[in-house]
Amino acid sequence: MDLFELIKDRKSCRVFKPDPIPQELIREILFWAGQAPSAINVQPWEFIVVSGNEKQRLTTKLVKAQEQKRISCGPGTSRPLPEPWIKRPRELMAGLTKLMEEMQVEPNHFITMGSCRFYGAPVALLVCLDRLFPTSRLLCLGMALGYLFLAAQAKGLATCPIGLITSHEEVIKDHLNIPEEKQIVLGVALGYADSLPINSFKSSREEIGNMIRWIS
Repeated sequence: MDLFELIKDRKSCRVFKPDPIPQELIREILFWAGQAPSAINVQPWEFIVVSGNEKQRLTTKLVKAQEQKRISCGPGTSRPLPEPWIKRPRELMAGLTKLMEEMQVEPNHFITMGSCRFYGAPVALLVCLDRLFPTSRLLCLGMALGYLFLAAQAKGLATCPIGLITSHEEVIKDHLNIPEEKQIVLGVALGYADSLPINSFKSSREEIGNMIRWIS
C-alpha cells in the first residue's frame, strides 16, 4: 500500500470485533515497529502482548480500579491548556460526543471504561520502557509506535492508543508480574474494526503552516 495513503487513512478505532488475530500477524506488525530508528540504535522498546482469557482478566481488574479511582482522560499538563491547543481537543470531543449520543452511551463512561477494556479489541499491547533510560528515550518509543500503527493499518488491522491505563500501572504490573523497573508508557488496542459509525470518525488536523517557523 502507498505510505501516504496509509498515513491519510489511519484513525483510532473505538469499537472492535472480537475476532482473534493470528499470532504470526501480531509478530509481523511488531517486527515492523522494531524497524523504527532509535538513539544510537539502543532500541529501548518492549512490547507485552495480552490476549484471550488473560486479557479478559486484566480488563476486569482495570475496570474495578477505574471505578474506585475515577481517573479522567486529559492532556496531563500542569495547568489548563491555552488557545489554540484547547480548541483541537474540544473539537475532537464534540465530534465524538455526537456519535456516542447516537449510540445511546454516556460519553465519559464510554471513553474511560472503554479504555480499560481496550474497546473490546482481542489484543492489548503494553508498551514499556526500562526506568534506567532517561525520559528522552520516550522519543524512541514514539517512533516505534508510529511504525506500529502504520504496519497494522497496512495489514487491515485497527488500533487505538490508550493512555488512561497507565494511571493503573501498579494494578497491571501486579496482575501480569511485570518487574518494577519497567515503566508502562502506553497501551494499544489492536484488532479488526467494527462497522459502527463512531469508527468512521477521524479527527481533523491543523494547517501545518501554523506550526512552522522559518529561519533563514
